[in-house]
Amino acid sequence: MKRREKEKAGKPHTPTKRESIPPKYINWKSPAYWPLIDQVVRQQIGKPNLSEIVRQLRERDPQFDHFSHRRLSEWRDPLVKDKIVWSEKTINEVRKEFLPGGIQTRFSIFVSLSPSHLISAADNSIACSPWYT
Repeated sequence: MKRREKEKAGKPHTPTKRESIPPKYINWKSPAYWPLIDQVVRQQIGKPNLSEIVRQLRERDPQFDHFSHRRLSEWRDPLVKDKIVWSEKTINEVRKEFLPGGIQTRFSIFVSLSPSHLISAADNSIACSPWYT
């Protein structure tokens, strides 16, 4: 088969659900999502079924369409097989998210200026900080 024919053979690529939406980060350990995740996991009876947990979460909230059973397996303690117990790392990360204020992600952009750093308005200039003078 010639190379040109081989390239054109087959169906055209159709993007998957994950490829068609823009990627975004959802903090599952935030106070908005973690209580629901923990509640569904605690309601699980018998041997843990991660896919069933994810299905129940998706039924309750459409945001969980982006949630994977692999994420749950990363968070659980690998030494406990008969039920889901969160790992120490996961518990610490959840505690950190539940602190008042959580993780500081915004910082003050305002710079205090002393009068010596201001340029006169008559020059049609703007006030600038000492770093730009």
